[in-house]
Amino acid sequence: MGDRMRLLALTGISRESLKELTTRHIRTFEFHSANNVLSFSGISPGDMIFLSEVPPSDLAQGICGCIVIVRGYDTRMQHVYYGSGNYNEEAETMSARAQLAYHAQGKIKSVEIKDIYKPVYVDVIEVKFCEAK
Repeated sequence: MGDRMRLLALTGISRESLKELTTRHIRTFEFHSANNVLSFSGISPGDMIFLSEVPPSDLAQGICGCIVIVRGYDTRMQHVYYGSGNYNEEAETMSARAQLAYHAQGKIKSVEIKDIYKPVYVDVIEVKFCEAK
C-alpha cells in the first residue's frame, strides 16, 4: 500500500461516472453542488484530488474512490430569470467544469471536515483493490 496523501474530496459523483473514468482514464465533469463548486477555490491544474460517490456527511474511514489529476477547469456564474405576470425573479448559480485524469483507486484513512462552507480534505492511500472493513 502507498503513502498517505492529504487530498481535497469531491463528493456525490455518480457510480456510472466513476466507472467511465476508470475505463477511459480521462473525463470532463460538470459540478453544480455547492460543496464541490466551493472546492475549486483551492484547486490548480496538476493537483491530485479524491472523487467519491458518497455525500460529504457519509465520508468515513474505509470508503473507496478514485484519485485523479486535475488537467484543467473553469468556473462560471449563470443568471437565471423567471417569472409570471407581474412577478419576476433573478437567481445566480455557479458551476464548475473540470477535465480529470484517472490516477489510482484510493481508500480513505481519515476525514477532515471543518465547516459546511469549506472544502473537505481526506487522508487517502492508494490501493490495488478495495476490501470492506
